[in-house]
Amino acid sequence: MNRHRSLRSCPIVKRSIAFLLLLFASTFASANPIELRMVVWDGDASLKTIRGELVNFEAAHPGVKVTLENVDFTTYFQKLLTQYAADVAPDIAMMDAGHFQSFARRNALYPLQQFFSSTAGFRVEDYYPQAIASDTYQGKLWVLPRDVSPVGLIYYNKRAFDEAGIPYPDGTWTWDFQERPQLREKDFLWVLHKLTKVGADGKVERYGFTPAWPTALADTFAYSQGARYANNSESPTELYFNDPRVVRAHQLVADLSLKDHWLPGQSSLNNEMQASGMQLFVAQKVAMYQSGIWDCQEIRLRNVFGSPDFFDWDIALAPAYKDGTRGAPAGGSGYSIMRSTPHPKEAWELTQWMAGEHGMKAMAAAGVAQPAIQKYARSAPWIPDASTPAAQQIPKSRILTDVAVQYQVSTPTADFWQELSDLENPKLDPIWLGTSSAKDALDQVQDVTTNRLHQILQQRNLSGFNWAAGGVCGAGLILGIVGWVYMPERRKKLSPQGRRENRVGYAFMSPGLIGLLVFSIGPMVLSLLMSFADWDIITPAHWRGVGNFFEAFFQDSRFWKCLAVTGIYTVLAVPLGVLMNLVLALLLNTKVGGISIFRTFFYMPALASTVAASLIWKKIFQEDGGLANTVIYGAKGDGNLFGLGHLFSAIAGKPGPPNWLANERLALPSIAVMSIWAAGGGMIILLAGLQGVPQFYYEAATLDGASVWQRFRHVTLPLIAPSLFFVLVTGVIGSFQTFTQAFVITQGGPNDTTRFYMYHLYDQAFRNLRMGYASALAWILFFIILAVTVIQFRLSRNIHYEADLR
Repeated sequence: MNRHRSLRSCPIVKRSIAFLLLLFASTFASANPIELRMVVWDGDASLKTIRGELVNFEAAHPGVKVTLENVDFTTYFQKLLTQYAADVAPDIAMMDAGHFQSFARRNALYPLQQFFSSTAGFRVEDYYPQAIASDTYQGKLWVLPRDVSPVGLIYYNKRAFDEAGIPYPDGTWTWDFQERPQLREKDFLWVLHKLTKVGADGKVERYGFTPAWPTALADTFAYSQGARYANNSESPTELYFNDPRVVRAHQLVADLSLKDHWLPGQSSLNNEMQASGMQLFVAQKVAMYQSGIWDCQEIRLRNVFGSPDFFDWDIALAPAYKDGTRGAPAGGSGYSIMRSTPHPKEAWELTQWMAGEHGMKAMAAAGVAQPAIQKYARSAPWIPDASTPAAQQIPKSRILTDVAVQYQVSTPTADFWQELSDLENPKLDPIWLGTSSAKDALDQVQDVTTNRLHQILQQRNLSGFNWAAGGVCGAGLILGIVGWVYMPERRKKLSPQGRRENRVGYAFMSPGLIGLLVFSIGPMVLSLLMSFADWDIITPAHWRGVGNFFEAFFQDSRFWKCLAVTGIYTVLAVPLGVLMNLVLALLLNTKVGGISIFRTFFYMPALASTVAASLIWKKIFQEDGGLANTVIYGAKGDGNLFGLGHLFSAIAGKPGPPNWLANERLALPSIAVMSIWAAGGGMIILLAGLQGVPQFYYEAATLDGASVWQRFRHVTLPLIAPSLFFVLVTGVIGSFQTFTQAFVITQGGPNDTTRFYMYHLYDQAFRNLRMGYASALAWILFFIILAVTVIQFRLSRNIHYEADLR
């Protein structure tokens, strides 16, 4: 024993053991590197740069491997919150000022100050203070800015300015609510007027200006007057959507489009043939374009330097108000560390790498993002120098991106601001379409957003939800359902053999019963419990009682609108669908050669993806070049097929081919027409019903002298009535669950005219993470469908089934 002790105490042995342990640890570490997941929403050009920098990061950190994921921006934050709730969130997530608070308030992010001291040479003071302020909440920084993107930039086509004989803008121009010809190029509206090019036919060939989205210019006009939309960016308690300065700014933008025609109308921007303001600019259909610097790379790719169609372009600051005040919206992004990461130290190293010198210089060299560290935004490779390739030197006035940052106004960062914006945006559509004044629309915005803001602030004082009591109630409810189903069987007197057979039967049924209980009844009971709570499935739930139901019926301004939209759709689509099903079934019930092939062709659309079908119909209802307008109005738009052209134009409230899906009067009927696409499912059922009608009924009717219509009226309809009733009931139920068409094509617009009940429920559940309220909406829908179905069965007493006729 003493000899073993002496061996262990020997320095040489100690060092050897330590060396072996270190060798084993390093071998194990190299064999099992730390894996980090990073998720972004970047485009192709940015992704290429990011991937290159991740390779460099991995080379500098041999023990770390990074997996990059890219998610479309439209669903990015919904998926990220859902992943966090499911405990499968990435380690590092791209984030912006408008959404980080939704994560920070749910304790889903690390505050970054705790990592600063561990990084030699790191100085948060090097970043633009505007970016740091936008990403700070309750005194803590939650996002390390990667780039800044002031939207107060105007892209301009030098060729258009040369043709109009106007000097290139130097940023000293101003704007007022009236054109000021005496100021010439110093007046923004005068420049818009002179750059607008009208052809001999009176149609605009080139517009003077377009923003990337309508509110970009309206916000610029409002901010440069000193107006703001809330009293506090971080935690607003008052809203100012109907501030007179905001109202006048929005009305001016609408007038520039609808009255002066210096800006393309909203329908033109929504037009799939032209797609976006940026594409209009590249196609030289607009002379100026307002957006962030992120569009630079795409413009270069479309307007290729040195090509025959190339035109020179540059950027200028957005105009100041007549008193010299400037202000414009802001963009930008950065990286956050998710609280669920098991490797916060390595996640910070990656975050600091990608949102520091390495990542910013790489993105700057690619020309895709303005560095958030100010010194990098003022030097090469972001600012072109003699070594910059000629194609990358455009825009040559890129130093203005640094100047524009001081004038940017960030959108409020409150976690509920996105929900308020979702209430606001549909109300703005009538302004851009000319169907409402800015004052009326913004007064409505002020009312609905203020009411919702007060509800949100009140709900933050709710008491916790007692899950133990809820579990007891849920278990009691399930047992009650089981007892209600099973107890009648217990009253039956069975022989020993009968009881044995029952036990065997229940044993065989048990997988299905357990599945029904776990995957159907269980979630339904949980949903019922959730309907009495305010819960986002991430933070602790709060007891709300019947508050969710009260809100739906008396406080939610969209509830009745969505229910009415769904009801109108049902009235339009279901009869149309049943009629189409019946007509197709009658046609395909004939005995002609190859009829089975025709049946297959007519049924196949019912198997197609609803998303794909929606995109097809979107093309059909396109304003310019769409099949519907081409057939009715002709290729030139001046036709009038059977008088339908004048009829639809009158309904749309404007002459010429309508924009079907962007018009408040036509959008919902257009989506109802789409329901005929899936007529094949009901057609098969009715076809089976037709083939089940005995032929001797037709023979007897023919002998009695019945005509074709009389045979259909007195023989066919009564005998296929059960099939028709089934198609009608399932059609009504399906119509109340309509969602995909609006989600893919119209996003509920214009002005909520296609915001179906299920779309509203989806928004509350997955966009606003109000799972409790969404559960209440689901149960309300359940009882509505149940009531409608019961009424249908009550009204179907005259329908007789085959068994009743025997």
